[in-house]
Amino acid sequence: MLKNSLNQQDKIADVDLTAYSCSEAEVTEMEFRMLPLERVFPNPNQPRKVFDKQALDELAQSIRENGVLQPVLVRSIGDRYQIVSGERRFRASKLAGARTIPAVVRKLDEKQTLLAGLIENIQRQDLNPIEEAKTLKDILLNYGMTHDQLAEKIGRSRSALTNRLRLLQLPAEIQDLVISGKISSGHAKMLAGIKDPLEIKTWTKLIIKDQMSVYEIEKRMAQSRAQQSAGTVVKKGKSAMNRDLHVRAVEDNLQELLGARVRIRQGKKSGRIEIEFYSREDLERVVETMVSLCP
Repeated sequence: MLKNSLNQQDKIADVDLTAYSCSEAEVTEMEFRMLPLERVFPNPNQPRKVFDKQALDELAQSIRENGVLQPVLVRSIGDRYQIVSGERRFRASKLAGARTIPAVVRKLDEKQTLLAGLIENIQRQDLNPIEEAKTLKDILLNYGMTHDQLAEKIGRSRSALTNRLRLLQLPAEIQDLVISGKISSGHAKMLAGIKDPLEIKTWTKLIIKDQMSVYEIEKRMAQSRAQQSAGTVVKKGKSAMNRDLHVRAVEDNLQELLGARVRIRQGKKSGRIEIEFYSREDLERVVETMVSLCP
C-alpha cells in the first residue's frame, strides 16, 4: 500500500528543476524551505487552468499518508511566495489539511516564471492543447521571443509550435470542446486547417456523434475533398481544378519554409499572399527567412 502510494505521488508530483536551464549563479540562489501554506499563493498567470477533482483527491490522500515527496517551486514576493510550478501539490496539500509545504525558493522574473510553469506542464503533459496554445501566444506577444527561440526552449519543432498556435483560430465553442476533452488535439489540428467556420462545426458534430478517431475523420475529409474536386471539374473544368490544387501546394510549401500560416487569395486578374505573424520579433524572423531564401 505504501509503495503504491509513493509511486503514485512520484508520478504525479515529480519535477525536474534542471529543465529550467539554471546557471551556476542561479543555482546558488536556490533555497529549500518548509513554508506555511497561508504564505503561499497561486500564480494568476499559471498556464494550467483546469484541475481534475478526482486526481486532486487521490493526491491529497497520498499526502496524508506520506507527505509531499517533491517540493514546489516558488518565488518570493514581499513576505509571501508565489507558485511557479506545483500548484496541484499546493491544492492537494490544502485538501489534506497540511499546514506547511516543502518548497524551493528561486529568484525569477515574470518571463522566467511563465516559461518555467509552461515547461513543467508540457513535460508532464498537464496542459490541454488550448491552455498550451494561449500560453505560447502570450510568451511570443509579451516577452519578445521568436518562434525559433520558443520552440527550442520547450523542446518542440517550429512547425509543431506553429500548428499548436493555429488552434486559437478555431471558433470559441470548438476550443471549449478541446478543453473539455470531447475532441482531441489531433482532431483540433485537422479542424484548424479548415477555413469555413460552418464546415468546422459540421465536422465537429460528426466527430462527436460518431465518435470518430483521427484516422477515420482524416479519411472522411479526404473523401469529401475528392468529391468536391470531382464536382469542380464539371463546373470549372479540369484546368481550373489543377490551378486550385497548385495554389494549395504553394501554400503548404510556403508555410513549411516560413514557419508561419500562409494564405493565397486569388482573384480573376490579380491576387495576394497573406502571411500571419504574432509579434514584431516574429515578423522580423519571417522577413529574415524570406531574405535568406533569396539568391
